[in-house]
Amino acid sequence: MDPHTPPLDPLPRALLAFDDLQRLLLDAHSGVVMGLDLDGRLRWLNAAGQARLGYAAGELDGVDLAGTLLTRDELDRHAAALSGELGEPVPANAAVLGVRLLRGLPPKDSAWMLRHKDGSPQPTRLAMGALRNDRGEVVGLVAVEPASPHNAPLRFAHHDNLTGLPNRAVLADRAEMALQRAARQGTVLALLLIEIVGFDALCAEHGRSVGDDLLRATASRLHFELRKTDTAVRLEGGQFAALLVDLNHADEAMTVAGKVRHALSAKVNVGVAILPLDVRVGLAWFPEHGDQLLPLLEAAEAALGTLGPDGDGLAAAAVG
Repeated sequence: MDPHTPPLDPLPRALLAFDDLQRLLLDAHSGVVMGLDLDGRLRWLNAAGQARLGYAAGELDGVDLAGTLLTRDELDRHAAALSGELGEPVPANAAVLGVRLLRGLPPKDSAWMLRHKDGSPQPTRLAMGALRNDRGEVVGLVAVEPASPHNAPLRFAHHDNLTGLPNRAVLADRAEMALQRAARQGTVLALLLIEIVGFDALCAEHGRSVGDDLLRATASRLHFELRKTDTAVRLEGGQFAALLVDLNHADEAMTVAGKVRHALSAKVNVGVAILPLDVRVGLAWFPEHGDQLLPLLEAAEAALGTLGPDGDGLAAAAVG
């Protein structure tokens, strides 16, 4: 044999080792567990994952996660976030799950929106681990949903069940990373606090189902107006937030805030009626208004408080 002939592909042996581990432990895990190769193809899904995502045993073997369990928008979002964090382009494909591990960075769990076989979203928090061969080389990945005594509620712990947008917990997680990056790179991060004026009165007049339709329409419009690197969040009632990252100066945030308010204030067709909306936006940004999420939220809320019944419905927090 030619001494330069490469050894046999270690992946089958690695997958066999993973299968042994499956029989010992992972099939009893109450959350989703997936075994993946480095190209993002699914090699194994545990019983809880099959039940959660609506697939039979073996049905997804060898299938690329992109286009099945992960949508293009979800891959774009994670690739954009990692590109900003690493300072280099990260391809928006299923292999994005293993980028941190392959770069030698410490693993971290993050929120993913998996897709059920019927197309419905399945918010899931996944921690990534490396699967290595006997030479210590990374040849596969293990994605594990952290164990919880309340797994069913955990599915929606990080996303709003009505609109599908991330919630305050996800906002805090993403803001922490984005603020660190902004401080390191000298960029501006902005927070928009968005409020549907008189939302409770609209619900009382037209019914809760109409209110739900208004929230879904507002969430869709807000998501459409933002870049893939930004984050739209449902807070509570008729209140939303938007996290704008990697801006060069605060004027960019003001421009985006104006476009968002204009888009969200358009009339909404809720089936039974076409309703006018009045939306107000408060704006704060790093570094002028704080270096943590809470002071930025407080500054944006204070800006909202300066808005009266007249005016353009947009205010920035005071500086100094």
